[in-house]
Amino acid sequence: MVTVPKPKKREIITRAPFVHPDVGEIVAYHDEEGPTIDVTIRPEGSEEYAHFGLTAADAHQLADELHRIGTIVQRAGWTPTILADARAYLPGMTDDQIIERLDRLYRRWGGLVIGFRGRLDRAAARALMVEDHIETLERSMALIEQNAGPLSGIPELADRLDELRSSLEAVRQLYIDEQERRP
Repeated sequence: MVTVPKPKKREIITRAPFVHPDVGEIVAYHDEEGPTIDVTIRPEGSEEYAHFGLTAADAHQLADELHRIGTIVQRAGWTPTILADARAYLPGMTDDQIIERLDRLYRRWGGLVIGFRGRLDRAAARALMVEDHIETLERSMALIEQNAGPLSGIPELADRLDELRSSLEAVRQLYIDEQERRP
């Protein structure tokens, strides 16, 4: 008599595209040996593919290493040309301050900050400028609120103070709407 081994029972925990659905897939399973992660890379239109497995610890280590490399590569993109372009929209800021803003914008937009011929993309420059204006307005509004108490007791100034608050909030909202608009 021949015994046939029982097929492995694999319960899918979760799945996600690898980079993009046309590139590959990551599937996490729970089977008899515990949870594992299978990665299949099979670019659409290609006969080539790769398949490998990871443990959760391996996945964390790989993610950490990819994050480290991504940060290095992202920072390498902030060339002197990009910094000079950004400085035109963010006068008075240091390179570190500009890089911090470029990093935030890069994360928010998922890239798309560097434009034609290695220059700062126009939409990105505008976004940096809008962000700076919002911060300036918020500082101004905080200063007004900090000093509003004594001024609101003077009848001639109370109405003008309310007008000023309203005007600044309207401008702030315009900038926020502009910031949320994507290129």
